[in-house]
Amino acid sequence: MKQRWLLYCFLLLGMVFVGGTAVAQSNNTLTLRLSRDFGTGIGSNIQGTFSYRVSGPDDLASVTFYLDDQIIGEDSEAPFRLQFMTEDYPLGIHTFSAIGLTKEGQELTSNSLTRNFISGSDATRSTLYIAAPILLLSFGGIFISWWLTSRKNKANRKKDILDVHGTWGGTVCPKCNKPFARHIWGINIGIGKLDRCPHCGKWSVVRRVHPDILINKAVEAMQQAEASNTHHSTPDSADEEASQRKRLDDSRFDN
Repeated sequence: MKQRWLLYCFLLLGMVFVGGTAVAQSNNTLTLRLSRDFGTGIGSNIQGTFSYRVSGPDDLASVTFYLDDQIIGEDSEAPFRLQFMTEDYPLGIHTFSAIGLTKEGQELTSNSLTRNFISGSDATRSTLYIAAPILLLSFGGIFISWWLTSRKNKANRKKDILDVHGTWGGTVCPKCNKPFARHIWGINIGIGKLDRCPHCGKWSVVRRVHPDILINKAVEAMQQAEASNTHHSTPDSADEEASQRKRLDDSRFDN
């Protein structure tokens, strides 16, 4: 039993020692990253104004910044940062790194970053290659949505024109002269119903109209709607008119 307790103590001390060492190592690391101040950054390709940004232990005293193993600047005050422009250096692949010095004289080496310097024209071209498909997809989606909505609205308008009989009879709007089925919510005021026209949206007192008059008005309204859309007549317009009249006649017996 005593030996087991001793083993547990040794394991606990080992965990504390390893954990403390890991924390000490993490606190003594130098982390380098690049931030874009102005310009283009697409993947590893960059162009414009960027900055080295270094974070490290609390006792970090100074940082030396390297580009391809060449010193390009130093900073002795937090936050440790160095701004540069890609136009000041040759195009191509470059490696970034930094070396820090603590107040106790300990030297810390950062991670390395690799970036490809590109020209302004290449940056613009790369941006267009990415932005153009996105814009095309966006505008294409808007157009398709508008087209589907227009077709649906057109079909609904045609259906509304055909459905002119209804349970409470049909009538003709005195405002726009288009037929429609009277609604259940229409207010009966003796001389007729105060109802709203679904075509022009206006309220008026309407009376029930004979089905033959409704058929003629419905065919006339559909012909006007099709004429305004096509601006020309089709060879089989007579057949179309007969088909429309048949559907209107059938709708009289459906209600």
